[in-house]
Amino acid sequence: MIRRRSAIIRVRHVLEAGLVYGVMGLMRLVPLPVASAVGGFVGRTLGPLLPVNKRARRNIARALPDASGAEQRRILRGMWDNLGRVVGESVHIRHLWDANLNEAVHKIGLDRLFAARERGEDMTVKSGNIEIRGVQNFLDFQVTEGPLIIFTAHMGNWELLPVGASRFGVFTSVVFRTPNNPYVARLVERLRQGMVALLPKGFEGAAAAGRVMREGGRLGLLIDQKQNRGIPVDFFGRPAMTGTTLAKLALRFDCPVQGAWVQRLGGRRFAITVTPPLKIEKTGNEEEDVRRIMATVNQTVEGWVRERPDQWLWLHRRWPD
Repeated sequence: MIRRRSAIIRVRHVLEAGLVYGVMGLMRLVPLPVASAVGGFVGRTLGPLLPVNKRARRNIARALPDASGAEQRRILRGMWDNLGRVVGESVHIRHLWDANLNEAVHKIGLDRLFAARERGEDMTVKSGNIEIRGVQNFLDFQVTEGPLIIFTAHMGNWELLPVGASRFGVFTSVVFRTPNNPYVARLVERLRQGMVALLPKGFEGAAAAGRVMREGGRLGLLIDQKQNRGIPVDFFGRPAMTGTTLAKLALRFDCPVQGAWVQRLGGRRFAITVTPPLKIEKTGNEEEDVRRIMATVNQTVEGWVRERPDQWLWLHRRWPD
């Protein structure tokens, strides 16, 4: 029975991978603008017909009870459009970044940018289809010595963040959930090779994350998914199982923690917003310190989602059913 079940799973993985590779192959044959537009069309057309759409609709209704039926439908349509575009853009991810952004930053000058921050000014740099809001905070990735943690959520095209960091010469290690399908996992690794180091979740990933921090590296964390081994922390007024790796590493290494999120302004136009470092306080009670840090992180992500609810991936089982 075990051997038969294993064979069935292997066949399913092959069929799933064949579909994924086929779609990615087609997207690779067309230019980036076409791949993004086609992905968006497919997403908003077919996505609402999938069974998982019921979960997204339920999550929206619970998190945003004051949203009208029309508003909830608009959010759902926007979510599916964005997700489809992310898929279409994934094979062209290296070309999604505007290289002129680097030149625009250097034209302003690092001294001027950091002087503006000292005065409390928040500067934005724009070039082509991308703008960076809070660019001084973005540049902290470059100039901060020692380890640093960046947290983000599944908003806009979240894969743009490690691409941008690598284009500015900052190599980032990202903890992510490895796809269950090993063939799909290999494709993901190949597409991101050279831009970011992918660390699997779980014990092995935690150990690798610790090594990154000890070596003074940059660690990226997607922290908006349910973590069964985490702790319940409020998210949209309801307890949500939340991972604690971020807080524990921040306390252990006494390092800066910054949030960053991407919103799609329309089509392939994006805005990247980077927050100033969070205030991390050590009281001597690690359990309470961890809970307080993760509460702040969840509140930060909730603020992003409330600002652009159509950009978040509502498909996760973020709360108990």
